[in-house]
Amino acid sequence: MAGVGSGALLALLLVCAAAVATSAAVGAGRGKGKGRAGRAEAPPCGDLATKAECVASGGGSRCRWCRSEALDDMCFGAAEAWRLPRQVFSCDPPAAAAAQK
Repeated sequence: MAGVGSGALLALLLVCAAAVATSAAVGAGRGKGKGRAGRAEAPPCGDLATKAECVASGGGSRCRWCRSEALDDMCFGAAEAWRLPRQVFSCDPPAAAAAQK
């Protein structure tokens, strides 16, 4: 008799775990589009592969194109580019600052 009760308990636990996992997944996706109907979100700076894409993103105020002799040239967010070691990376100034010169 203990085997039948154990099997039923195990089945109940599996059903409950699946229900919790499903509701958590639905709840996580609920706030993603909140207040942004019809607007496309800009891709992260690190996903931009060319200098033109990087500079064009957000008018150049959001992303910086950084060159390196030791590593690949890359696009970084403005705050991240500011923290990069100057011995390794040379980052372009913001597009607005370059236009003022």
